[in-house]
Parts: sequence; structure tokens; C-alpha cells
Amino acid sequence: MARSKAIKTGTPALDFTKLKLKGSPNEYLVAPEDLCKNAVPHLPADVYDVSANDLRDAVMHVVSHQSRVELDGMDEAAMAFEFVHYSAVLNFKDMISIRVLPVGTKQATIAIYSRSKTGYYDFGVNKNRIEAWLEELEGEVIR
Repeated sequence: MARSKAIKTGTPALDFTKLKLKGSPNEYLVAPEDLCKNAVPHLPADVYDVSANDLRDAVMHVVSHQSRVELDGMDEAAMAFEFVHYSAVLNFKDMISIRVLPVGTKQATIAIYSRSKTGYYDFGVNKNRIEAWLEELEGEVIR
């Protein structure tokens, strides 16, 4: 029996198709409109004119330059990644799930779900983080 060459480590990748939002203000979802069967994204995901591999590399480059963010798990074959962000003052954890999805062979899109592990209200931190990352990602993809 052949072994899978997929690298899977740490926290299991989020299954966006089964995601149900909590309805609290401390979460933010960006995804293709047809991906999440039980959740409506706060923002529909863009389709990028690059391959899924190139988009994955751009995502990893953007995330690698963020402070207090660590890779917490991944499923390389599924292009799914779990990150944890630690707040500067109280070291609270926010979880960020990212999945890169091919759209044909020359385009790709992304799903991102960012949420606080503690508390109810986050003063827009998750939304602002993801929108900033997407803006940086746009710059990476255009280069």
C-alpha cells in the first residue's frame, strides 16, 4: 500500500464546508461563496490569476512576515494551514485557518477564517488582520 506524501502536522485543518459561524463579532470569514455550506462569508474571496501553488507560496510569504504569528498545523496536500496569533499585551490567542483552492489550472482562490479564542468582542481585530493580509497578498500576487 502506497504511503501518502502529504505532510500533516499539528492542529487539524479546518473543514470550511462544515464551518458554522458563532455569530459573534470576534470572527471573520473570507471564502468563495459556494465553499461554506453552513456559513455566509463576511467577504467573498477574490480569484487570483496565479496557480494554486503560486498563491500558496504568496500566502506563506505574507504570513511569515507577521509578528507574533506561528504555524500551528497544516495539511500540505490540501493546501490548508492553521496559524495562531498571540496578542501583544495579554498573549491572547487568535486562530487563523487558511485554505488555498485551485480554480482550474491557472487561477486560485482562498478561504480564511480568523477568530478569537477568548472573549466575545475583539474591536475588529480579526477583520482588520485578514483585510490587511489580503491587501498584502494582492501585492505579492501582482509582483
